Amino acid sequence: MSNIENPESLVGKSTLRSDTIEKSTGETVFSDDFDLRHKIFGGVLRSPVANARIVKLDTRKAEALPGVHAVLTAGDIPGTNLRGNLLGARDDQPVLSEKSVRAAGDPVALVVADTRDLVREALNLIRFDWEKLPLVLDPAKAMEPGSLQVDERGNLIGHYGYERGDVDAGFRRAAAVVEETFQTQCVEHAYMETESGVAWVDAGDVVHIRCGTQMIENFRFIARILGVPHNQVRIECPYVGGAFGGKIMMTIEPFLALLAKATGRPVQMSLSREESILSSTKRHPYTMYYKAGTDAEGRLIAWKADIIGDAGAYTDLSAVLCKYSMVQASGPYRCVNTKVDMRMVLTHNPVGTAMRGVGSPQITFAIEGVMDTLAEKLGMDPLAFRKKNYLSKGEALATGQPLKREVRLAETAERARRTLDDSLPSNGSGESPGSGFQKPLRARGFASNITGYGRYGTVADAFVSLQLDGSAVVAAGAPDLGAGQEGGYRQVAAEALGLPIEKVTMHLSDSQTTPLVGMTAGSRQFLNTGTSIERAAKPIADALKKEAAKLLEVSEEDIVLSGGRAHVRAMPERYVNHAQIAAACAASGVYLANTGRLEIPPEPYPGSESAHEAGWVDYVFGAAAADVSVDPDTGEVTVNGLGICHDVGTAVNPQTVLGQFEGGAVFGLGLATLEDCAGADGRVEAHDFAQYLLATAMDVPAIGTAIVESGEGAGPFGARGVGEPPNNTPAGAIANAVSNAIGVRVTSLPITAEKVVRALHVGVWPK
Repeated sequence: MSNIENPESLVGKSTLRSDTIEKSTGETVFSDDFDLRHKIFGGVLRSPVANARIVKLDTRKAEALPGVHAVLTAGDIPGTNLRGNLLGARDDQPVLSEKSVRAAGDPVALVVADTRDLVREALNLIRFDWEKLPLVLDPAKAMEPGSLQVDERGNLIGHYGYERGDVDAGFRRAAAVVEETFQTQCVEHAYMETESGVAWVDAGDVVHIRCGTQMIENFRFIARILGVPHNQVRIECPYVGGAFGGKIMMTIEPFLALLAKATGRPVQMSLSREESILSSTKRHPYTMYYKAGTDAEGRLIAWKADIIGDAGAYTDLSAVLCKYSMVQASGPYRCVNTKVDMRMVLTHNPVGTAMRGVGSPQITFAIEGVMDTLAEKLGMDPLAFRKKNYLSKGEALATGQPLKREVRLAETAERARRTLDDSLPSNGSGESPGSGFQKPLRARGFASNITGYGRYGTVADAFVSLQLDGSAVVAAGAPDLGAGQEGGYRQVAAEALGLPIEKVTMHLSDSQTTPLVGMTAGSRQFLNTGTSIERAAKPIADALKKEAAKLLEVSEEDIVLSGGRAHVRAMPERYVNHAQIAAACAASGVYLANTGRLEIPPEPYPGSESAHEAGWVDYVFGAAAADVSVDPDTGEVTVNGLGICHDVGTAVNPQTVLGQFEGGAVFGLGLATLEDCAGADGRVEAHDFAQYLLATAMDVPAIGTAIVESGEGAGPFGARGVGEPPNNTPAGAIANAVSNAIGVRVTSLPITAEKVVRALHVGVWPK
């Protein structure tokens, strides 16, 4: 529908999100804000150590404390003592540890009492004795024969790879070869809202859980833990105060359910920041060995990647993420001779899971470091070298999957560099350290990236109903994580029905009243839920047009739905409003409600079987450019500016897209220069925000953003998923900028002052 026909089209307009005002004024009700009558409070006793045998767990003193309503251990779980996992993944994490613990922070007992102070007192009264056991902390050693087994089924929980062409022959012909190992650190999700929620049992014996989650489908696992039918568990998700992948699988939901069921009272629980960091899942640390070769003209002819991810003490989503990373391990580049090997390994370190970018930020850091070093060896401009090797539409990824939609890598690269220039008050130029360091050292860096969205096998439903007054109600099971999901879905429904956006009400994320759409993760939900809403709305829109055509005595093809009215094409003065049409439909027995479904069946491609059927429905292509200064005396790195550009298909709501760009840039900055869980003996040492360093307003540089719109995304109106891609490129760009400034290749993150000083004096990046 063109703007001439529909000047009130919402596509491409920055509509006001429904939560903007209330969040700005602090009125939004999050999980910990629900106040229930007669509520009591829950708490968890956790292991302070990793890998230990439980010698004694005596709860009698805690149970005898006045005001304590229950103390639960593994033996009190009525159903299955497992948290649950995705289909096909190892289900190995207990709700409460019984005989041993594998990770620091493992829960061993639950307490529920009248006040939070009483909960803390009761937890201190539980006698918990343990015997420490040997630890395996290095994933490479955990794979060795005879290594200590974290799980009796073995430490290797995901192993995927593929080979195309003749890699060895490619290296024999290569004019330039680079071989390097890169490492990334354990990173905390650091969502503003810690794990919080309430639970109660209603008169029908249904357990209600109201808490922040990325997947309300977890109600099935709760039912299994409680030993009750699925219809006796209901998860309701309010606005979520951040998640980034850390709330896909369950956090405190099982504890709330068990305590509410055991006491018959409403139970509230909220983790402190320290407890959250101790017990929550993390971004996987990766060790990435790369070898790449080019011919004399700068064309990639051999590419080898061997990547090991530290899964931590339990499987969680690591086996699935192993496939995700494998697909991206060759980056957005063309190379006919490619070999990739990707493994996820159990250790006694903090548990790894999905985190914004699903393994892509780590891999992009390594790939883009290799590309810069190759360009240097060839004496080529880094961007010119990349352009020679960029994939294009109609070609295939190294896995064999064809790229059927637009690939505008060169355009995003150029625009990222230009928007960096535009964002800075003055341009910096690269300076290489010589015998006498100039102060400060300043240089630019660049990174390109490919990020997938949309998963094969998806089934997502949404319900749309037009009311008799011309307003609409939309229901879908996707939670709003703070990225504007609700606003995006309202915009889709309003556009499809020809309504002002304020005429659309969204009902989200209730496992018993909203159609299910799967997890909100992997930048997939605008595709999943948005398309389902579109499909639900289309028959309603068609019915409105048909009835309006009768009322206006024209053909259906001449009807345009816009702004809450149906008008005759090119004659906006001839119209009937939606309320009038709805009344006519009701009189004619036309039902203006519908459920829409998106099903994404498997789509085999040449070589898909040997690539483990891995791949996304579509990909987002983009780039980042960075300008940094380095103080050679102190090693301090200052990021002066970042330029971010991605092809988003269609920017349905440009302001939301730019918000994702800027938020992703800051996320990537933290990975590059600040964030590190600093584990020791399997325990997170940086246990609060005084020690775990996040980028603050003082650290955020000038950020330039540029949107490319090819219109060829798989989502509604040609949109692509943009929640994660902007987070994936900044770390690689910043690392390349620092490498150019100091003349030493950065091979591990975060880039700390200590590492920089050592590199400047030794000439090699410290291991």
